[in-house]
Parts: sequence; structure tokens; C-alpha cells
Amino acid sequence: MGRYALLVGCCYLGDRDELQGCYNDVDAMQGLLINRFGFHPNDVIVLTDMPNSPLKPTGAVIKYQLCQMIKRAMAGDVVLFYFSGHGTHQDIWEGPYCKRLEAIVPSDFNLIYNADFRYMVNNMPQGADFVMIADSCYSGGLIDQSKEQVGPGFRPDVCYPTRSYNYGNIGGGRRAKRMPIESVLRHLRPLSHVDSPDIRTLLRDIYGNQASILFRRHVDPDARVDRGILISGCQSNETAVDDDGKHRRPYGLFTDELCSTLRNLRGPMMSNAELVETIRDKLRNKDQHPCLYCSDRRADAPFLWVR
Repeated sequence: MGRYALLVGCCYLGDRDELQGCYNDVDAMQGLLINRFGFHPNDVIVLTDMPNSPLKPTGAVIKYQLCQMIKRAMAGDVVLFYFSGHGTHQDIWEGPYCKRLEAIVPSDFNLIYNADFRYMVNNMPQGADFVMIADSCYSGGLIDQSKEQVGPGFRPDVCYPTRSYNYGNIGGGRRAKRMPIESVLRHLRPLSHVDSPDIRTLLRDIYGNQASILFRRHVDPDARVDRGILISGCQSNETAVDDDGKHRRPYGLFTDELCSTLRNLRGPMMSNAELVETIRDKLRNKDQHPCLYCSDRRADAPFLWVR
């Protein structure tokens, strides 16, 4: 069975929305996958926005690397995408109805939306799995049209009020891993030849065919394709937390609990649902509630199919 992983950490150094723990999160995940789950080091790609990184995790680079892994995958294989960084969302009004679009924020602010991840899931070969683990704000809907197995019981694509309005430093050495859409616009406007307040227009103008598929052509969100598993660090209306680690190195709360739970596990591997419920319980007093989105069969399957 092939196991391929892309691990991305973005701290946005020098930005007013700078984070601190994302590089450590990626290091922890890399060690966990190689030492605990048997991933071959050559099959684990790490991308960060550190100044000396030879290849930055731009939107185009992330999508290219994942598409290459998907092309390589065969029945029985796992393609894992881990992201630690900012999340954002847009509320799109269509008449009286509001639809929420969740996205992750790559190093160049070329947003990757839930429709892009649905497109990737739909291109996975039969019998293979696309596993996404997202430690970012509003991450509960990042694979469009996925079935909720552990979560709040509402649709992540509907515009529910956010549960936290702390958009930067939230005290105690903690920051929300949430970048306001206004901050994304602030980065994009100087790069565009178009004077527009619409982020979709700016992304199309700047990135062309490298922009989200959501803005380039109709996407069929065929939810019947159930090869995707999303483990999100929080609900679609919540913020995830980046901790400065006051007495140790900085880290993401969700990633820290995920790695700790799996490293200390004795006996048979937990199912995906059991794993998320365990971490959700540990973070119950943190205003951050991890979620699981996948098919019924995959909810009951062992995490990464490890027996």
C-alpha cells in the first residue's frame, strides 16, 4: 500500500497576522507519519514559507504537488494532505440565501477553496483515499459536500454566525489561525491591474488558470464520490488556536492533541470517528471542536487504515 503525504506550514512571517507554531506542527506531523505510521521519508513532502525554503507553499505549488500524488495513487493507497496555517471564508449571497465558502491561505494568498479539494477527491482512483487534516480556522467544510460524522450537526456551507470574534491575538500567548478576507484583499490589490473589491475578480486577474477552479469553470460537487476524509481542527464557524508555547515551543492546539493522542495510543488503532471524538473531548473547554467528514464506512475504519 502506497502512502504519500504533503505537509504544509505557513506562518506568514512579518505579516500583521503572523503565526508562530505552524513550522513545529509540520515537524511533529512528519515525525508521526514516518515513525508511527511507516510513511517512507521520500514520500513525505514538507513545504513551509520559511525565508530559506527552496519551494514556497503557494496555491499553485500545493495543488500541483497534490495532483501529482493523486496521479501516482492506486487502489489501496493513501494521499494525505496536512495544513497548518490561516483559514478564511467568504459568505456569498444568492438572493435571500447565503452560501459559505471555506478556504486555506497559502503563502501567496492564492486561496484554495473547498471546491478545489472536492475536485481532488473526485479524481482519486477507486479504492484509494484522500485524507485531509486541517489545523486552521473555519476548516469544518474544506471538502465540499462531505458528510458530517462528528461535529455540530449543521451544514458547513451555510452562513452560521462565527463562535469567536477574536481575529488576532486572543490573549495568553494565543492567536486565532484566521485571516480576515480583508487582509487577503490587502495583499492582493497591489498585485492586480483591476481595481475591484471582489476577491474572485482579483484572484482570476492575478493568477489566471492557477486560481481556484471555483472561479474558472463549473465544478460538479459529486458527493457520491466518497474517497475523501476530512479531519478539521475546528467547526466551520470556529477559530483554531496557535499557541506561543510559553514554556515550550509554539504549536497548534489541535495538532498537539492529535500527535499526543496517536503517539501515546496503546492497543489497536482508533477509528477515524473515535480519534476525532477523543481530541474533541480533550479540547472541549478551548472553544475549538474538531470534526470529521467522510462516508459511514470510512468513519468506522482505522485511522490511515492501520490495524
